[in-house]
Amino acid sequence: MQKLIRTLSSGLLVAALLTPGVASAAGGFLPYKDIGTHWAKASIIRGVQAGLFAAGADAPMFYPNREMTRAEFVALMDRLYNGGQYQLYPLTFLSEHAEWSKGEGFDEPYLPYKDVDRLTWMYNPTLRVSVILDRLYGPNAIQEVFPGEAMNPNQPITREEAAKLMQMFTMSPDSAKAWEEVKAWGWLEGERSDKLKRGEAAAAADRMITYLVQDTILPLLDYDGQKFPMVPEIEELFPYFATYTIWSTTEEKAYVEAVDAIRNHEDTDQTFQVLRKLLGTSFDNRIGLHFYLSWDPETEISANLDEAMSAIDAYFADKVIAPDTLRLLSANVYDLALQLGANDPQQFAKVLDRLSTYEAKVKPDSKEWEALAIYLGALEIRSGQTEKALSRYKQFAAANPEALLNACYYLHQDGRLEEAAALLATVKPNPADTRMVQLGKLLQQELASLQEQTAIVSDLGYSLRRLDSTESYQVKGEAVLSGFTFKYTQEIDQRSQTSKLNGFYQSPQKLVSDKLSTYTDGRKHIQYSYDSESQKWEQHKTDKLDFLHEWVSALPVAERAKTLHARYFKQSFGEIDVITEWIPGAALEEKSASLMLERGKVKHVPLFMNKYYIDRASDRVVKHTWRYEEIYSSDEYVAYSGTDRYDYAANVKLSIPDEVRKGVTP
Repeated sequence: MQKLIRTLSSGLLVAALLTPGVASAAGGFLPYKDIGTHWAKASIIRGVQAGLFAAGADAPMFYPNREMTRAEFVALMDRLYNGGQYQLYPLTFLSEHAEWSKGEGFDEPYLPYKDVDRLTWMYNPTLRVSVILDRLYGPNAIQEVFPGEAMNPNQPITREEAAKLMQMFTMSPDSAKAWEEVKAWGWLEGERSDKLKRGEAAAAADRMITYLVQDTILPLLDYDGQKFPMVPEIEELFPYFATYTIWSTTEEKAYVEAVDAIRNHEDTDQTFQVLRKLLGTSFDNRIGLHFYLSWDPETEISANLDEAMSAIDAYFADKVIAPDTLRLLSANVYDLALQLGANDPQQFAKVLDRLSTYEAKVKPDSKEWEALAIYLGALEIRSGQTEKALSRYKQFAAANPEALLNACYYLHQDGRLEEAAALLATVKPNPADTRMVQLGKLLQQELASLQEQTAIVSDLGYSLRRLDSTESYQVKGEAVLSGFTFKYTQEIDQRSQTSKLNGFYQSPQKLVSDKLSTYTDGRKHIQYSYDSESQKWEQHKTDKLDFLHEWVSALPVAERAKTLHARYFKQSFGEIDVITEWIPGAALEEKSASLMLERGKVKHVPLFMNKYYIDRASDRVVKHTWRYEEIYSSDEYVAYSGTDRYDYAANVKLSIPDEVRKGVTP
């Protein structure tokens, strides 16, 4: 299996959004007959290439000066989301296969509008956007954009309505400022009540694509512990390291064919034998030979690393300054270090010692130095030298996005938010450098949110305490636990410390669903559950914890923030405040070491996320969505996701029926 150089996930979005939907626009080809002289021509063409607009024999015209309808713009947002959904995943928890489910798979969601017909083209994209907004902002959030029973899908959309939909990508915490935020991002211009034209919408989408392929909307959030230290995206993984327009020698032909085989994943043992044979000749592309020999899957990784280092030696021997080439060669070394360090973390320091010897060969503070320094910093982080890495990153953070991200992230991790804000204030990017401009704005927003953690924790803690002190309420929910799908209604009477749950569940091994019925006696820590096969009640003790998430859910929010380093983000949309909680797996693994869980010791926690939807008027939690992944010492993988909705109007009075207690199997 070929080794892959570690790249940023934004490279996936580039590939998704830039795959041509029609023939290339080069050479004067146009996807539509009416855009040749239009100011938004380039954006429209890129939109077609990104799959945002249909083109072809059935759609010869774009009508760029026509007003865009609400349904058309919603469909445009749906397509943008499909290309950039990984950006919003930390807030939606929706995977690419889950955007249809209102909860976790039982009931198909529905639209609140009577005039969007299920059989029309506009229904599915409108439904998907509605579900996304529900997950982001709370129940029926689309009504904050298009209120009432009628959406009027063929009505021209205003710029403010468009801004409320585009807001999902801005990370603005306040929906009341959607228009101002979107306008500040430069995506829309004009007045909020103006109608949006199709050409203008294409230009706005084009600007959003540029934004989406550059950085995540929460740049300092590392919800699964895989993002930092950040290293650059490598655009060209398989260069020739020289120009071969016409093969002048048999050696050149052999080299190019070998590189092409590796590039196309068609390499064999013979491919690398050819490269080794060339190494023994006078063939002058030594960088390329050593670089590609480091990709030999049959060679020990340590030997691959030697070849990768030899490629850097060859680079300096050529005495040609090429920062992009040095960046690729350093990335190759870092990739091999990651593989070595996975089994032996001490390898990071050893690789760092070898790579750092090249620092004296480059001019300080040059682009060539930056190309090497970003990987030296990453290796310093991996080897526990965080302060040294911070000092390095600060030297070029003002001009390098990865250095800026890493510096701000590790300052935040160390509780030095003021220092991070001061560093960010020194960054004065060229207005033409859109990535640094947008990254600066995203970091400012995120640092502001981080400075509000105490207030957010207090707000969430208050609402959860209100839930715990409520005398009675009803919960309707759906969940998936390791392949088992549940739909249920739970009634809670906290006066008697009794709860009742009814519903059904679907086992992945059975075609039909089973009845789900339980009573829980909170005072005696006993649960009575009905076994549909034996048609009898069974009794279980509840004073022992099965899963890690049960232990976490019992902790006060302030405790999660303090001891588990939980991170919170608050947004407001209409009548709902939405608080998202991420808990780093490393903290959970460390703190759970002393726990005695029925499932065993916790080995790894890839994901732990919650969303709480709070009615602003009553401060009550009205909805809770979660997604957890837990791996235990037995290698059992537990994936648990779901959504609960709370009804406080139900006056629940419960006691466990005598026939349940008496019917328990001994």
